[in-house]
Amino acid sequence: MAYYGISARNDGQRAAISALMNDKPLLFLTGPAGTGKTLITQAVGLHRLTDAQDFRKMMYTRMQTQVGVDLGFLPGDLHEGKTYPFMRPFLDNLDAMAPAAKQTYHYLTSGGEDKRRLFFDPIQTMRGGSFLHTFVITDESQNLDPHVIGTIATRPSTGTKIVFLGNFAQIDDERLRKPETNGLYRLLSGLYEVGAHEYFDHVNLTEVQRHPVVDVVERILRNHDMPVEFAELEARGNVG
Repeated sequence: MAYYGISARNDGQRAAISALMNDKPLLFLTGPAGTGKTLITQAVGLHRLTDAQDFRKMMYTRMQTQVGVDLGFLPGDLHEGKTYPFMRPFLDNLDAMAPAAKQTYHYLTSGGEDKRRLFFDPIQTMRGGSFLHTFVITDESQNLDPHVIGTIATRPSTGTKIVFLGNFAQIDDERLRKPETNGLYRLLSGLYEVGAHEYFDHVNLTEVQRHPVVDVVERILRNHDMPVEFAELEARGNVG
């Protein structure tokens, strides 16, 4: 089955879609860049929001971390200049979907605050409250410390699904490059340790689909000093 023109291309993606369609409150999709983590999650999430109407709203969030030289002050409020650079991955994915996806996006983000159903909120604004009937995409989760990821993971309420997307080879903050300080590692490994499988799924995607050169670049630049614990945890979500 295709979701806004996006369908599974391998066993890992099929497993990811199956996990995205179930009602467990937490899902972790890990793996290298270009394996389709965000694209598949976004397509299935939009389907469950609009066609299946399993959720009342969708939220896309990520830590607002700049790569390389700091751009300094960005003009605008949270819904203008400050947030736009960090919602670019979501908007770029619309180009890979069926044309209806862009129409759906404009429909879901229009009509004022009382009618909107698609939200882009920085993680830094999420303390307190509960997510009700919400599909939450937490991108770049490898850049979250235990405190911040805990702020997200403790928000589920009735009918909510939170999807954590992460690539341990692309941790921007050096302080998070150790198992004991990385929030994604601490949360996912902890869930495995306590055997809470009724509450979470983990799928590790390994086949690059974006372009063959992405796989080559990933292998060249992948952080080979990455602790073995990160690789071992990713492998627990391998399919087949």
